[in-house]
Amino acid sequence: MQPYTYNRNGIPFFHAKTELESQQDIYERYQEMVVRQSALHTADQLWGRYPFQPVLDFAKKHYPKETENNILEIGCGVGRWIATLAKQYPKSTCWGIDYSYQMLKRANEFYVEGQEISIDLNDKGLGQLTQKGEKLSNLKFGLVKAEKLPFDKNSQDLIVNSFLIDRLDNPKEGLEEMYRVLKPSGKLIVMTPLNFKQAVHWEKYHPPSQLSILLKELGFEILEWEEDLVVEEPLDFSGNFIRWGCLGFVVKKK
Repeated sequence: MQPYTYNRNGIPFFHAKTELESQQDIYERYQEMVVRQSALHTADQLWGRYPFQPVLDFAKKHYPKETENNILEIGCGVGRWIATLAKQYPKSTCWGIDYSYQMLKRANEFYVEGQEISIDLNDKGLGQLTQKGEKLSNLKFGLVKAEKLPFDKNSQDLIVNSFLIDRLDNPKEGLEEMYRVLKPSGKLIVMTPLNFKQAVHWEKYHPPSQLSILLKELGFEILEWEEDLVVEEPLDFSGNFIRWGCLGFVVKKK
């Protein structure tokens, strides 16, 4: 694994993110993004369910049978999915990486340091919610660009990500890096709405069949491909939500 550039409040930076990059990144906005993501991913009682459970349900049948693995979530946000895997595989080494320091700080506080976190929902009329943290000794978080992973070639047994591929500056480079760091026969599990930020990515990777061609060209074998998966993301506590129609796929490195 490559050395990190510096460490900030327990978060190693493998990418030297500049002040300008942070200012331009909406996921560094605390109240708008970190508090909202904390509510979505740690406070199931607010919604009567975990809103992103369809992601975990799609993925779980493809998890490793072995008890000791190297597991990586790219674009981990506040850490729910990788923490779930860290608990399921306590003998494994688990990394959650993201491009947002604020998201990683919250994830590290909650799942590694075991801090109780406060979620300020006064603007929703619900006051302040507190959530008890957990201490997972096999879990680490780091700031990384998906297109330049710091992990060694053929080092990861399982890579997962959701709502990431369409956010990347260069999806092809991101997938190439995922292929590089996966072990032979290692699996990549992805769920994405393919809601690309750039017009050129719509041309290259949509419809999903174009993305499947790229995956095969990179050397992946497709194990599962579902184009009609649905994730309903709550917008508020009045029952309004965004309905994401998602592509879910599982591929294996040949």
